[in-house]
Amino acid sequence: MAALREVFDVTLLATLGLIFFGTLVGAYLRSRRCDPCLKSFESFHVTLERVNGKIIWGVMELEPTGLELRYRNLVQDANHVESSYILYGEEYGEIQAIFRYVDDLAEESRARRQRDLERSFHPGPLRRLGRGVRHFFNIAGESLSEMIGVLVGRLRKPAGRYITETGEAHLKSLGSEVIGQVGHVHDPLLERYIGQKVVVELLEDDEVHEHVGIFKNYSADFLEFLDVQFPQRQALPLGSDLRADTPWVSATRKGNLIQVVNHTGQPVLLQSLALINEGEEDEEDLLNVVVDAGETLELHPSRDFAQANLYLRVVRELDMIVPRHRARIRHRAECQEPSILPEIIFDLGVILRRNSRLDHQETRLRAELAENPASALAASNLGAILAQKQQFAEARQWLEKAYAMRYSLPDNGRRTYMLLNEVRRRQAKVNSATIPLAAHSTSTHQGHSVSVDGH
Repeated sequence: MAALREVFDVTLLATLGLIFFGTLVGAYLRSRRCDPCLKSFESFHVTLERVNGKIIWGVMELEPTGLELRYRNLVQDANHVESSYILYGEEYGEIQAIFRYVDDLAEESRARRQRDLERSFHPGPLRRLGRGVRHFFNIAGESLSEMIGVLVGRLRKPAGRYITETGEAHLKSLGSEVIGQVGHVHDPLLERYIGQKVVVELLEDDEVHEHVGIFKNYSADFLEFLDVQFPQRQALPLGSDLRADTPWVSATRKGNLIQVVNHTGQPVLLQSLALINEGEEDEEDLLNVVVDAGETLELHPSRDFAQANLYLRVVRELDMIVPRHRARIRHRAECQEPSILPEIIFDLGVILRRNSRLDHQETRLRAELAENPASALAASNLGAILAQKQQFAEARQWLEKAYAMRYSLPDNGRRTYMLLNEVRRRQAKVNSATIPLAAHSTSTHQGHSVSVDGH
């Protein structure tokens, strides 16, 4: 035995054995742990939008180190054929949002989604226990790590010849790592909103927009929402064939007249029209008009054109996952009247920094109004731009002027009416923040109206 101890250092073997065991446990937990928000979208067909505007869609396959989107059909690139797209975990910060379109799910996927909702909002005893244990480890993680350090120190006294000082440091580190893998970020404030309808502020380019949805879950990196009525961007090209169709909207050209038909059960927002001559796209003409469900609207461009691109927003019902650094839950949302839902969905947003494109459009619209003060469309669009810049007083003046001439607008003033209501709500919110508490408590009994011309 003495010869054996001379060959093998028992202290080193004991230290290595404990470190090896702790490493195995930590590695197993890491290999099993995926982001809980992303996990609920696994095996569903999703659309991933990156901050740079790149959009990819496919069936999500999730791993602890990243995700893969498998295309339904092969994609021919310049030099090869692609069948999937890989996004690594360190690239998650470049995600704008991940969408799962509820109105596009197959029956089997809808049933799987419903089962997931039942487990999330009506968990059984074991699921509640598991969530409670994770929250406990997360809250008590620092204390438990200190406890492991004390325990290792106490064990080292009778076993000092087996556990070296270097091994003690490794064991403390591994204990902390294992505890970190068991728990996940716990936020008591967010916990109370799970299953509730909320208003989320989402950073989109340089603008902040509000969306309403049911808050389902959160993690260290993401927030997950359900049943969001989202205004999806669409581009409708009108070429030489004189007609363009999508499942939601169709457009027909007759000379310089463009007829737009809304095939959905929700309003559609026509944002702008870009005319194309000799292959070059002219500067976009702002529209800001609404086509109600099932209606047809006519556009009369002021210039001749060979082709045109119509830019619009279509309401889609979807679930979405957004990074926490790009989104905040701001309000608890109450049930809204169906009549004001389009106003919430097509909100103007708030500009965070100076935008040269908007500045140029504002200058152009002011020049157009100086030349033709009776242009209701220019007045409405100028009011919308000023509202985005939070210049509410002047914005309201231009919008009221446009609404007074509403029957000369393509949608008879429906969008202008929405914008006026939004400006009034924002003004009321700003004013309420500056009213003394006693005055505010008195005024709440009186209420206020956001109507225009008797509406």
